[in-house]
Amino acid sequence: MMRIIDSNKINFESLKQAIAKPELYEKSTDRFWDDPYISQQMLDLHLNPEIESASKTKETIEKETSFIIQVTEMDKNKTVIDLGCGPGLYVREFAKTGAKITGVDISKNSLQYAVKNIQSDYENTEFKKMNYMDMDYQESFDIATMIFYDFSVLSEDEQSILLSRIHRALRKDGLFVLDVVTENRKPDLDERISVYESSFWSSKPHMEVFKVFMYENPKTEGHQYTIIDEEGYIRIIRFYNRLFNLDDITVLFKRHNFIIEKVYKNLMGEPLCGNSETFGIFARKI
Repeated sequence: MMRIIDSNKINFESLKQAIAKPELYEKSTDRFWDDPYISQQMLDLHLNPEIESASKTKETIEKETSFIIQVTEMDKNKTVIDLGCGPGLYVREFAKTGAKITGVDISKNSLQYAVKNIQSDYENTEFKKMNYMDMDYQESFDIATMIFYDFSVLSEDEQSILLSRIHRALRKDGLFVLDVVTENRKPDLDERISVYESSFWSSKPHMEVFKVFMYENPKTEGHQYTIIDEEGYIRIIRFYNRLFNLDDITVLFKRHNFIIEKVYKNLMGEPLCGNSETFGIFARKI
């Protein structure tokens, strides 16, 4: 773990490096989703029905699942995989159709909640702790979903790998349903330095340096949180959002043997417009 205190002095060169602009898609310095404190914070945000943060609001989830069920004709004869399912909020709504639903996520905390509160009520659901980049299903599902812009956070190489794995996991004519962020997205440029007794990232006193970086090839927004504790130890958390235009994502999907059949402003089915900040996409395996 990086430290910026050396012989009781601040090493400003180390601090400078810790807050500098990273290479595009440079990873975080630790697996923060495995941290017991952070994963509980994340679960609490998932389960707050009024806040769009770890999950969308309860109202939005209900509208999106209703529209997805309608367009995909999801019913008891369909099998569905929800990638990055979190605590299973979408799985629960999909399960009401009678379809067999598999939820995949990397968070142990979220999956424990899902098993206890959703699988116990819906025998047609199952949850698996897995990085969806590693899944190896073959023609097992009629529908795959990846919701809340998860696809946008992946690097170009990761997007290609994932599309290949989803294509293999889907049956003939299977559907991949997802939403992504578009080039119309206005970047959050509210950079800040804050000192906390505790926050989302740590239960102990710490300083947080939040910075936003823009990249042009491909057009991507990067968020970086540099967390510095009282002893000078540093953790760096990074998130990226690829900002797509419709031509780019159409070409990408075609290259991986998907055809985009329907595009909306979002997964609630609102009509696409010229300034849409997101796309809701229904792509079919070919």
